[in-house]
Order: sequence, then C-alpha cells, then structure tokens
Amino acid sequence: MATEIDIEKKRGDTRRHIFVVKDADGVVVDISAWTSFVLSVTSIKDPPDATTLLEAMTGALTAGGTDGRVHFIPAGTLDIGKMFYDCEALDSNSELVTFAEGGYVVTQDRGK
Repeated sequence: MATEIDIEKKRGDTRRHIFVVKDADGVVVDISAWTSFVLSVTSIKDPPDATTLLEAMTGALTAGGTDGRVHFIPAGTLDIGKMFYDCEALDSNSELVTFAEGGYVVTQDRGK
C-alpha cells in the first residue's frame, strides 16, 4: 500500500521532492537495486489512461538508495490548481511498486 503524502508548491518552483521508502512496519527499505522511478502528476485522482498526465518526473537515488531516499525535480511549468500524483518504481524483482501518492497542489506565487 502506498503512503499518502500531499504536496504543495508554488508555481514555477523547481525544488526537489524527496521521499524515503519504508515498509509496512516503518523500516527504511534499501532501494539501491530499484529502477525506473517516476512521479506522475495527473488532473484527476483515478486516471483511466495517460490522457490526464500533466507531468512525469524521472527520479534519482539520493546517496545510493541504501537509505531509502529518492528525489524528483519538477519542471516548474504546471499552472496553479489541485492535481494528483503517484510515485512508482520497479523493485529488485522488476515488479512495479507504487510507494507514495496524494494531492499535488500548485499555488499562486507573488509577482508572477
């Protein structure tokens, strides 16, 4: 089951989103052998297909992944509004794992 985490950022910001992958008991997972990390932002919560995809960020391991950390850098091009996201990767068995999901809100920035 994916961890529910809501994200809020200002329009135009490109500060990275960092996640720590943990198992059901809250223990950090070694993700150093995981691949294909993607954070997908969509316009609706349960998209039927890729037509609602607004942005897909490729993830990179932070500190080699033994500490469970992965980060994603947004392009900063999403307009203000409430969207949704999920984070997926292929685990060490090449099985697809959704490890985080939630709301993705972009708010107005001042002066732009």
